Amino acid sequence: MNNYLMKILSATSILVLLSACNGSAPKPAKVDKSLPKVALNGFLTDMTAAAFEWKPITDARVQGVYVYRNDPESDTPNKLHNIDAVTNRNITHYLNDELKPETLYYYSFATYNEKGNTSLATKKIAVKTKPLLASVSFFSGAEPMARAAKLIWRPHTNSAVVGYILERRTNGAEGWKKIKNIEGRLNAEYIDTKLKDSTRYEYRLRAVTYNDLISKPSKVVAVLTKALPTAVSQLRATQGKPGYIELSWQDANRANVAYYNIYRSSSKNGSYKLIATKQKGMRYKDQVAEPSKRYFYKVVGVSKDHLEGELKAVTPTVGTTLDAPRPPKNLVAMVENATVQLTWKSTDARTVSFIVIKETEKNFISSETKEFKNIKKSLMIDSSLKPGESYTFSVVSVDKNGIRSAPSNSVHVKLEDKK
Repeated sequence: MNNYLMKILSATSILVLLSACNGSAPKPAKVDKSLPKVALNGFLTDMTAAAFEWKPITDARVQGVYVYRNDPESDTPNKLHNIDAVTNRNITHYLNDELKPETLYYYSFATYNEKGNTSLATKKIAVKTKPLLASVSFFSGAEPMARAAKLIWRPHTNSAVVGYILERRTNGAEGWKKIKNIEGRLNAEYIDTKLKDSTRYEYRLRAVTYNDLISKPSKVVAVLTKALPTAVSQLRATQGKPGYIELSWQDANRANVAYYNIYRSSSKNGSYKLIATKQKGMRYKDQVAEPSKRYFYKVVGVSKDHLEGELKAVTPTVGTTLDAPRPPKNLVAMVENATVQLTWKSTDARTVSFIVIKETEKNFISSETKEFKNIKKSLMIDSSLKPGESYTFSVVSVDKNGIRSAPSNSVHVKLEDKK
């Protein structure tokens, strides 16, 4: 095969060759054995093209050369069809492009005269296009990431490559989906984001040349995204503690958890609000000053990658604060001169002291309140009453934790004005 044939696949030669073909040759009328046959020098192939060269044709009767080729995808793959014509007998080259890579084709050639009669055709020539360009030689996934996959590869060595096509499928599902066109042959990394937790993704890479040829796919790389922290176990909350509710829990996945988020709701199926973050340990004390308070809690782990466990998957636990002591009853006021004597009855064994609440009416819209604390007996005498003023008294019980009961019944006192 001569050097000239090797040059016909250059861009300039391709344009010349295409201009010599009309693309739709007429069917020959009959065979004229006196016409010279085409004498092939040889051929070259590429992935999607085949180029042929023959010896010059000097017979003036020849108008050009008919090209015959099979269709490998037809029902008669070995049958040749007239696919084209070189319309100038002085042209000695032919290029057939838009072929399929790594495919076997058969060709034959014959000269024709102005009547369309042809010479004897050449013997069938078997021509196989070259296989697709191989993909990158190295393609791999990095360590598992949170909701992302990092992919790395060795840049393609072929300088005709201008970029890559990255394809993905999920959990081995049928069908690949193109997710990214990556420009630049020397690019060697891509991070796929917004992925699902604990999901297996498969990737493959194809190289793309400047003339839009796409390589074979690379090897398949599988990536498993990180899982969410597992639910905690044995979540418990205290009952009847004074001024707080304490939570405790267990977690077999503690080594993979950076901290815990504590959520609280006033009802089991209500909206849970984040109230605290626990960095160390698996206990948390919720300071709740209000007595007789009930809250529902959920605790979820958060990983070092800031992945939070599923809140809806957590079974809530309920905790309560200590009830307030029961209020005193039977509050009675006895007035003599400017003095009032108050007596009442204790109703709760938890009571360690009492508070008497004195409300002095100043006018129709305002009053003044005073508390007498740490009263140990069910009795108090107040000698500070003033004539013409109105007073309302009530009593609350106080336990050792300082928790106050609701007020007792109230009594009203008013001293007559001596004027």
